[in-house]
Amino acid sequence: MFLDAILKRRRKADPNRAIAFVDLEHWFFSYKNLYGLTPDLPAWREELARQYTMDDIMAFGDFSNCILAKSLDEVRSITSTVISTQQSSSHHKKDMTDFIMLDYIYQVSAANDAVGTYILFTGDGHFHSVVKYLTQNLGKRVVIYGVTNAVSKSLKAVATEVHELPAEQTVIKSRYAMIVENLAYVAEHDAIIPSFKGTVAAVARQNGVGEEEISAALQEMLDKGLVRRKDRRVDFNRKVKVIAPDWEALIAAGLWKP
Repeated sequence: MFLDAILKRRRKADPNRAIAFVDLEHWFFSYKNLYGLTPDLPAWREELARQYTMDDIMAFGDFSNCILAKSLDEVRSITSTVISTQQSSSHHKKDMTDFIMLDYIYQVSAANDAVGTYILFTGDGHFHSVVKYLTQNLGKRVVIYGVTNAVSKSLKAVATEVHELPAEQTVIKSRYAMIVENLAYVAEHDAIIPSFKGTVAAVARQNGVGEEEISAALQEMLDKGLVRRKDRRVDFNRKVKVIAPDWEALIAAGLWKP
């Protein structure tokens, strides 16, 4: 009887009908800390609408934080289902947001047979078990959206689909500012010889990001003429190629303010 009930629920589910659960803290704070960016909520909402019939988007966050508080109007522009996870205690606030969001996912899945796709915007491994429950026990599709370089591998492994934001090209462009900051520092320290590899290594180390991203960004900046290679004499008999900023081009691109 129990198996029959499960199979009946699976048959009723429509994979084109979806509901989304959004961990705003993961999205906003990871975007800011990793890339210096702010999420484009309306664009994401439009992306979902092109693919699914959305039953609801449920957004979770502690709006006592100023970053989320400032975003509240934009959050409400994409959904009327906004769940505040603010707690009186200052301890384990992020875990509480996860706990509340997990509780809602279990409650909704128990009460709704027709929704075939569950969309979770989070990167936290705490959601590993609920994703397995939805896919294996209820036969649902689970689509994970998360912030690039901030999604648990265990979560990716159990999801039906995974999408990471921002896109690779946006990640690379977000590294321009890091490179410009380094070049500005180097310009005031004659003893530093800013080779391509040396600049990549220094920027990656200073910002805690991968050298591959910085290398791709620096090469793009060279291709666009924002920086250039030039010869620099390091002693009487030797010259080396160094990276030099084109300050006028950087100002015109909005990447530098003198």
